[in-house]
Amino acid sequence: MTKKQISDQTRDLQGLKSLVETYEEVAALRMQAIRKQVLQARDFLDGVSGVFADAKSNVEKGVDLTTISTLNRNGRSVAVFASANAGLYGDIINKTYELFLEFVQKRQADAVVIGKLGVKMVSERNPELLYNYFDFSDAGLDMSNLNMIMRYLLQFEKIYVFHGKYRSLVLQDPVVTSISGDEATTGLQTSEKNLYLFEPGIAEVLKMFEQEIMTTLFQQSMHEGQLAKFASRLFHLDSASESIDNSLGKLRITARKVAHNMNARKQLNTISGVSLWA
Repeated sequence: MTKKQISDQTRDLQGLKSLVETYEEVAALRMQAIRKQVLQARDFLDGVSGVFADAKSNVEKGVDLTTISTLNRNGRSVAVFASANAGLYGDIINKTYELFLEFVQKRQADAVVIGKLGVKMVSERNPELLYNYFDFSDAGLDMSNLNMIMRYLLQFEKIYVFHGKYRSLVLQDPVVTSISGDEATTGLQTSEKNLYLFEPGIAEVLKMFEQEIMTTLFQQSMHEGQLAKFASRLFHLDSASESIDNSLGKLRITARKVAHNMNARKQLNTISGVSLWA
């Protein structure tokens, strides 16, 4: 490498590192803004979802749930892939898509894709897949879009949302959340049924869940996905920053070698010149 090539590469890497650090700062601020809210609501809403599932499982055999529902259900299942509108989120989006696709293919469920990146993934990998698309902001919850999505989803009997879930800064898992009170995962062994006494009655409890809780559970799922995406982005950008530092270190070593070789050539030329005159 020439001295100019080293200088150009160093300048490019320093500019890239500055860009990465800016993205890191933005991701950290966004993650901090929703992390506390998501983690505080997680345990409570997981419990609420469990109560919803218990209520549905306690409906007597032979009773059609549609007869006690306030909604016009079509009897089908729908899988919702919560992706993103942009990249730089590491591999969490890709892992979530694989889980979503496997579920849709096994259960023959209707598909819904949220986010432009999800549309791109479907068109490149599974162009034969039929789906409905909804736009959604990466930065926060757009209530008008949220309400529009829920109006579409509430026609389905079973609703499953596929999103990332924050475990720690270095670990984010793809998960599926049922917001309709049904078993969310394939291969999960059914636990022993618990029997409860519902007051004022199981029909009234289920109607309350349909009218009030399902939207809240969907909103929490979207928050969970956003937190996982920002954490994944922060972790991978930090790794990228370390790689840039390593590359800059290698360039500094190369620069010293080039300078040493140049000085050696100068000394040889000087010695050759003295010998010639002598």
